[in-house]
Amino acid sequence: MNPQFLILHHSVTKDGQTADWEAIRKYHKETNGWSDIGYHYGIERVGGSLVLQVGRPESQPGAHTKEMHMNLKSIGICVVGNFDLAPPGLEVLRFLADICRRKVAEYGIPVQAVLGHREVGLMAGFDWKKGQYKSCPGKYFPMDTLRAMLSGELKIA
Repeated sequence: MNPQFLILHHSVTKDGQTADWEAIRKYHKETNGWSDIGYHYGIERVGGSLVLQVGRPESQPGAHTKEMHMNLKSIGICVVGNFDLAPPGLEVLRFLADICRRKVAEYGIPVQAVLGHREVGLMAGFDWKKGQYKSCPGKYFPMDTLRAMLSGELKIA
């Protein structure tokens, strides 16, 4: 797979002190019947530190965004947390931006092609604000701020 997009998600669960990633993997495999977790990567806090969790190999299509055939042309990254309730903290945004920066550089993905799941829904004709689609990665997730961080327009020390 030669990814052209990064698609960002949230788990809609509270980030606890244990590895939530394995619970998500179990749900995707046992409840959804998928071969593995739907995302390629996950970010969560484990034991007080942010950790990058590995999901599906990048060489395999994900199972995170079926609209616009994005599973076939994107890398899915899920941040454990519920950003419908509050925005992610600065530490989480910096950590995510570092990972996105690496993937953007590795695959030549334009910063404008770093999308929230809900933005793909809008591209497919569904409006999350009208309840037609998911708000993922959360209504308080600052996609424009993240893209500004990736492009260098916004430097956060």
